[in-house]
Formats: sequence, C-alpha cells, structure tokens
Amino acid sequence: MAREWVQDGRLALGDGRPVQNVDQFVGGTPGCEPVFRLDGKILSADPPAVFAFNKPRGVLVTRTDPGGRETICESIGRFSEPRTGIDMSRMMPVGRLDQASSGLILLSNRSSDLSALLNPSLDFPREYRVQVRPSLKKSDWETGLSDGKWSRDLGFKPVDVRYEKENLRTTWLRVGLKEGKNREIRRLFERGGYEVLHLIRVGFGPFCLKDLPPGGIVDVSSFFLCKGKIVLDIILDMIRSGDIIEVKENGVVVSPGNSGGGAGDLRKS
Repeated sequence: MAREWVQDGRLALGDGRPVQNVDQFVGGTPGCEPVFRLDGKILSADPPAVFAFNKPRGVLVTRTDPGGRETICESIGRFSEPRTGIDMSRMMPVGRLDQASSGLILLSNRSSDLSALLNPSLDFPREYRVQVRPSLKKSDWETGLSDGKWSRDLGFKPVDVRYEKENLRTTWLRVGLKEGKNREIRRLFERGGYEVLHLIRVGFGPFCLKDLPPGGIVDVSSFFLCKGKIVLDIILDMIRSGDIIEVKENGVVVSPGNSGGGAGDLRKS
C-alpha cells in the first residue's frame, strides 16, 4: 500500500516534500515518528502492535528481494487492515530466520523497541525442532552434544538437546538455545558431520507455537503493552515466572508458570 502511495506521488512529509522511497515511510525514531501527509491530509500513526507469525519455509525475512523471491513483508501483506486494524505494510521482523528455516517470528511496527530482546546478555530462550541426517549416533550425543563439546569448539553457549523421534536415516530433536547466533544450530550439527534437513522455530521467549498453520498470524500486542507503550519487562517477567503463551490458530492461551509439558520443559531445563 505505502509503495503505491509513493509511486503515485500521493505521500508527502509533514512539510509537503514528497516521499522518495518507502523506507522513508517505515523509518523514524521510536517515540518521535515523522509526520506524513496522504493527499494533503495528515496520517495518524498506528498504535504499537506486535504479531506472531508462522513463517513458511522458503520465505525471506527481508522487505524486498531483487531476485523476486517471496519476502515476509509480502506474506503478511494479505492480512488487510479491516482484519487487523493495523497497517501491515509497516510491520518489520524482530530478528531473523533464514530462508530454509520456518516457524515462529515476531513482527512489529515498533521492531526497534523490541530489538533489545535479541541481546545475548538477556539469555532470551529460543526453541527449535530439528531433523538431522544421518541418524544421530549415541557417541555423538554423549561426547558432542550432552557435554557441550561441539558448542565449545564453536564458541557457543551450551544448548539443551532432547530426542524426539528417529528412524534409520534421520533423527528429530528439540534444541533450546539462548544466543541465537547466525546459523548457530546448522553450524553446531555441521561440526559433528550432520546435515540439518528441517529447522522449525517453535518457541521464542514465552511464546510457543501450537496449531498455527504456516503463513498464519496472531496479534500478541497485549503481552507487550502498558498504557499504550511497549514495555519489555512484561515479557521478561513471564519468562522468569515460567509462563508460556501458546500461539494457536484461534488466538493465544496462557499457561501459568511451571505448568509443564510440551516445549515448555525444554526451556526450563
């Protein structure tokens, strides 16, 4: 939507100067966003909003792609304002998931306010379902993963790993980490000679992906807002309390601390 406004010359800054590219429109410093005019009328800023999105595999976490590949901004663009009440063209991802990975990612029109959650010093938990090939050897489990040798070799913090299921050729695991370094899980298993076939983020902080289908999106703004402003301590307190926010197709369900079961166990181990 914003791109068309720019191309048609309908969008201008508050002083009347035309907006030259869409990045001007989505930019701005939190708390002092620039004033824009559409067809001469001042646009009011959307209230802070945060959405949980189940990113499909193959979608790029970027605004545009010169190669024409599908981006996350295009994926969420179909969720029109009448449904969400928010201009989805201003949503930006919080952190990244590579193209071959899928699963839970947060999007916000105040993503810079949420970027502090990605600071390694916070030990912000992330959880993944991982399928590796060949099937994981017991010796690698004991000497590479359980004792943290592979992590130490790569300069990573220790990760939590649990078996989920396996067959003769592959193994599915649950992996919990608190750093989120670039390609951390893929590099970890490459260190042991394993190929990661599937990497699905199922947990991010207190948020736990349930039956939300790929491409599905849920409004989770209420967990971040206090008096109309984003307050990260709300989320950090939930993590400390062990609360889990289940992201479901029809909304969210909050499980109180120490509820046990499912992915929550891994985060607390």
